[in-house]
Amino acid sequence: MRSYLILISLLLGSLFARAHAAPAETLLAGTWHIDLAHSTELSPWKDYTLTISVDGDAIKIHRWLAWGRREFSDEMIVRTDRAEKIPVEMWPDNRHLGAYIGGDRTKTVRAEWLDDKKVLRIFSDLVLDTQQGARAVNILSNYKVSSSGTMLTVTELRSTRNRPTVYVFTRTKK
Repeated sequence: MRSYLILISLLLGSLFARAHAAPAETLLAGTWHIDLAHSTELSPWKDYTLTISVDGDAIKIHRWLAWGRREFSDEMIVRTDRAEKIPVEMWPDNRHLGAYIGGDRTKTVRAEWLDDKKVLRIFSDLVLDTQQGARAVNILSNYKVSSSGTMLTVTELRSTRNRPTVYVFTRTKK
């Protein structure tokens, strides 16, 4: 009986320690460059660099897109503890479709970690202006790092599309 109580005490102690341990670090932080050959077509861009940093509940995502002399960059901070309303200067995703940021020119985003910080899921809601009028759009984005930490796959499911967009990135050397 005594060994049974000791075993239960050790098990409970282990569970308590695990519950209060520091959160796992993430391999997501760093600078990533698009692999065009393995990604969904990126119109109207031919270059894409993504820089991600993590500070507690805040994840900063900086995008730089380019083609020839045309460049665009934006930055957003998403949080895992609350939704954020973020101003949007321009919606650069598939601009050639004739969809532009509309409504109040903001998007509401929230994030959550999955799989012990190997996957970051971001929920985004925004309004786009199109030839057919204003359209509410929801985008579910998963940022998943390979086990080696050298490849990042960003999968986006948009409420306006039947098929996901998939962007594959490789980690840049420091």
